Amino acid sequence: MFYFGSNTKRDLDRLTHEGITRTAIGLASGHDDVQFFLLPSIPFFLELKEITDDSKLWIGNQSISSTSGTDVTGEISGTTLKALGSDLVMIGHAERRARFDGPDEISQQLHEAQRAGLRVLFCVGESTHNDDEAQLKQFLTSQLLPLVGLANEILIAYEPVFAIGANGVEANPSYVGTVVRIIKEIAAEIGHQSSPILYGGSVNQANAATYASLQGCDGLFVGRSAWSPTGYAEVFTAGYNAYKSKVV
Repeated sequence: MFYFGSNTKRDLDRLTHEGITRTAIGLASGHDDVQFFLLPSIPFFLELKEITDDSKLWIGNQSISSTSGTDVTGEISGTTLKALGSDLVMIGHAERRARFDGPDEISQQLHEAQRAGLRVLFCVGESTHNDDEAQLKQFLTSQLLPLVGLANEILIAYEPVFAIGANGVEANPSYVGTVVRIIKEIAAEIGHQSSPILYGGSVNQANAATYASLQGCDGLFVGRSAWSPTGYAEVFTAGYNAYKSKVV
């Protein structure tokens, strides 16, 4: 199974969200071997969820409350997300780690998602390029340890912090391949050997094939290059074709 999706962050407008959703629904109808997803800005979630009907497209959420059992203004509980039909919730994104969510909050969010029966897209990634595999494994193990004992479905998104955002620098593909291998090793050690590994970090139409063709890479988690119907489709096509060549 190839996984492909995008997190639209905060400011993308309503019509663009709808256009991307309809494009993804169309792509999903013709690809039984692909799981598409979209994590829209929360005000548009329910509207987009209703558009999907019985399609294969997952519509999910960019965050979840870490205040389980406490009614807090502005927070959204796992129970609420589940009631609204959320297909996926993202936890551990680098921006949220930097601004809001420390290890305790991330652990609480994961358990909140488990209690609600929510599928999780869990983000990990180092701040700087590091060729020391032992150090990399130690760091990534520390990020992945909160997954120990969780029974809900987990997808792991590898997003090196230096490669994400408007000023992100593309990571060397061979380096990404090494890190993906390390993540798979750790995931197996902590009981999540079946979790797919997605790559995200300045993925675009020009490099999607390179990253998707890496051994161990099960999909792509794309940012601004997928923030239009055309972009979403073009980046997907480039990545998917490379993935198919790898697995055939």
